[in-house]
Amino acid sequence: MSLIRYVWLTIILPVLLTAVIQAQELSVSGQYRGEFEAIFQDSVYRHQHWINLVFEKDFGTSASMHLDLELNSYERQQITPVIREAYANYYTKHIDWRFGKQLVPWGSAYLLNPTSYFSPYDLTVINPGEKRMGVIAGLGRYYGPGRTEISVVFTPFFQGHKQSVYGQTEFLEHFQQSTIEKINAQIPFPGIRLVPDPNQPVVPASVPRTIENSQGGMKLTKRGVLGFDMSVSGYHGRDKFPVVNEPATESSFRVSPISGTVIDTTVSIHFSHPRVTRAGLDIIGSVGEVGVWVEGVQNFYRKEWMTDNVNLTAGFDYKFKNDLYIMGQGWYLGKRVEGEQDIQALILRATVPVWGFHELEVAGLYELKSESHFFQPQLNYSLGGAAELQIGGTLMEMQDSPYAPLISQLMGDRLYARLALDF
Repeated sequence: MSLIRYVWLTIILPVLLTAVIQAQELSVSGQYRGEFEAIFQDSVYRHQHWINLVFEKDFGTSASMHLDLELNSYERQQITPVIREAYANYYTKHIDWRFGKQLVPWGSAYLLNPTSYFSPYDLTVINPGEKRMGVIAGLGRYYGPGRTEISVVFTPFFQGHKQSVYGQTEFLEHFQQSTIEKINAQIPFPGIRLVPDPNQPVVPASVPRTIENSQGGMKLTKRGVLGFDMSVSGYHGRDKFPVVNEPATESSFRVSPISGTVIDTTVSIHFSHPRVTRAGLDIIGSVGEVGVWVEGVQNFYRKEWMTDNVNLTAGFDYKFKNDLYIMGQGWYLGKRVEGEQDIQALILRATVPVWGFHELEVAGLYELKSESHFFQPQLNYSLGGAAELQIGGTLMEMQDSPYAPLISQLMGDRLYARLALDF
């Protein structure tokens, strides 16, 4: 897109929309965010930008609407218009209803939320894990006696995590190699080895947008139990992170089980988003002045080649008298199939005020089994009440792991800068 069109979309269009808003008596707010990154290992420079315009209107005390329009340029720097959220609220005496495209932010843990069943991650941004995507859904929240709440969510269509080209390629290539090695080890006839199909080595996961692939979930929350808020939840739908579909993969080649006669030894690795039922628990509160939380789910898969697993986070945070803030969190994710591996990771984050209104932040992750890790210092420089400049860098050592795209898509040691402007 030419520079002139870019200026039109990012400057002139918001002005015109603001004029329309004033005529319709809507409230408007927004944010611009730009991210710039230099990666040392591959001598790569990239930048991303997005503008969000949020429109809101109240219809008395019984209803309201919310619209979040986004213009972004992520991969290949193409400007893409996105409706991030567009929903209507309807309020009754005991139940709040919400219909439309929306974020459903369940969970209390830091960044990693096992019980956040519905809104997938947008892993195409430079700092993955910070942004989720809206989904078309209907939500009802009932406020009962004794500070209890019951939330019910239904989404008619499935939507998985959005991966960058780099992250998806790395993930697929890892499992392509490991799956072929696994199948070759099981062939009892010497000299017969499978090779990738040159015409179609990988078949990515695809889920049709039909009602058969709908998702649903419910959460019961009780607040103020010995100083803790406790939630139990359930979900039925599909896993948002793909896995090798073993039956489809094995049907892509043919070897005689009796004589070992070679019929077709080229194999295509098929991926799918498996169906799953989840039971979750979320507890958050404080012990003295220390905040603590535990959030986890038990996953039950319907396919016989998959293993039921646990996704669990637990952590704490504390703020000292000098405003030093520290947060520590552990993360465990069990493997679903052979070829994957358990994740056992420790996450640390600390912030401290510097020079009055600014902040120094340090974050890090260490994965115990693969010994992958990264360390990320960052300066949050306040430019005023509505603007902030973040300058930082990442030092990392990412070992070979199928979950490397999920843990981090930073691609190597880097320096970065982010500018956020609220208006």
